[in-house]
Amino acid sequence: MTNSPSIVIDLDGVVWLAGQPLAGVAEACAALRGAGFHLQFATNNSAPTNATLRSRLETAGISCEDDDVITAAHAAASLLAPKTPVYTLGEEGLAEACAHFGLVQGPNPEAVIVGWCHDFGFTEIAEAATAIRKGARFIATNDDPTHPTPTGLLPGTGSLVAAIATAAEASPEIAGKPGLAMVALIEQRCSEVALVIGDRPSTDGALARALNRPFALVSSEATPEHDPSAAISGTSLLEVVTTFLA
Repeated sequence: MTNSPSIVIDLDGVVWLAGQPLAGVAEACAALRGAGFHLQFATNNSAPTNATLRSRLETAGISCEDDDVITAAHAAASLLAPKTPVYTLGEEGLAEACAHFGLVQGPNPEAVIVGWCHDFGFTEIAEAATAIRKGARFIATNDDPTHPTPTGLLPGTGSLVAAIATAAEASPEIAGKPGLAMVALIEQRCSEVALVIGDRPSTDGALARALNRPFALVSSEATPEHDPSAAISGTSLLEVVTTFLA
């Protein structure tokens, strides 16, 4: 756990779009670190591995350690005991998180974890829904309806979760922002949170409220409207950070 006050920063729509760095993010992060803040990146994107996320941050001019990044995949996997048999829908980041927390893929799963993935169809919906109907715990890495990219919004994890929830006639536990599992991981790594920065009031803003800390809104394609509860608003991370440090 870091002893410095932390700034919790979203990634997609704030630091980059589809992995492409947004203007001014390196300067913004350097300014925060220069002011004595620890940066804790927290993303609801469960698809990338930690190595991929660190590489993207380094490409954007931002150095970080493994513990400086928390994903919704980590939050979801942290909800289960080691050796729990699971059925997962997701990509490499979710598989990595499940392995880190000692979960195992196997028959008769005790939990179904749904993350963002490309390979999603009738067969996957049927397998997940059948396991849930038989009593498996239903965990969603997050329920974001969309995912911002440079060319517009793509379907987010929430759209996949909704299909399985309908088929299983069940409601999932939400592990990522603003879920309690994500809150717990942030509190384990950060002794004090000074500010939460993100582009989605329904997740990042709600996370700030769960942590009882102020929220700074960076507008992106995923921002449905201005959030009047945001302490700071801007069109870029650099603009928000400049206002915060002023």
